[in-house]
Amino acid sequence: MSTPAMDEKLARCLSFTSRATAPRPARENDGATALVWAASEGHTDTVELLLDCGADPEAKDRYGATALVRAAWRGHTDTVELLLDCGADPEAKDRYGRTAPVWAASEGHTDTVELLLDCGADLEAKDRYGRTAPVWAASEGHTDTVELLLDRGADLEATNNTGKNALALCTSGACAEVLRSAERLQRWHRRRHLTLWACTLGMIEI
Repeated sequence: MSTPAMDEKLARCLSFTSRATAPRPARENDGATALVWAASEGHTDTVELLLDCGADPEAKDRYGATALVRAAWRGHTDTVELLLDCGADPEAKDRYGRTAPVWAASEGHTDTVELLLDCGADLEAKDRYGRTAPVWAASEGHTDTVELLLDRGADLEATNNTGKNALALCTSGACAEVLRSAERLQRWHRRRHLTLWACTLGMIEI
């Protein structure tokens, strides 16, 4: 739903529009363009209109966040989908090195994470502190998000810059149990593959 503040921002953006040139972004105090602001608030219709008027989907605020990063951080899945359809880069990073999937995972927005992964976002992208989406989700206790990331093949051994993995940083008992179960399953698969490899080479008999 439109608001007076949103209408004002939209008017400021569209005031720069001409037939020959794309709209020049109107920026707020945090450096956000009208598109970044609208995406952050989940105003999908406004985002679509701004993109149709030529707004740059890769414009960043002063923290380095694009419209996609902000929308993912706030869990606005419909807005994220629109931005991806319009060519927004799912690998774009803010000044902290966090991508849209990392932000979405850190906030427990499982549907948003799933959409980003379906569109090819890097599951193992790390921020400046070495934290991946699985590490962030575990450290915030978002069990559903952790389960999704594990189903998509998340690396349980990935560590942050201090050498801690998802299980070491986990803050939820339920989440920790999910991670331990996944570790046991991964160990079983590794042993099975090693056994099959040894059998193939004739080193052991089944």
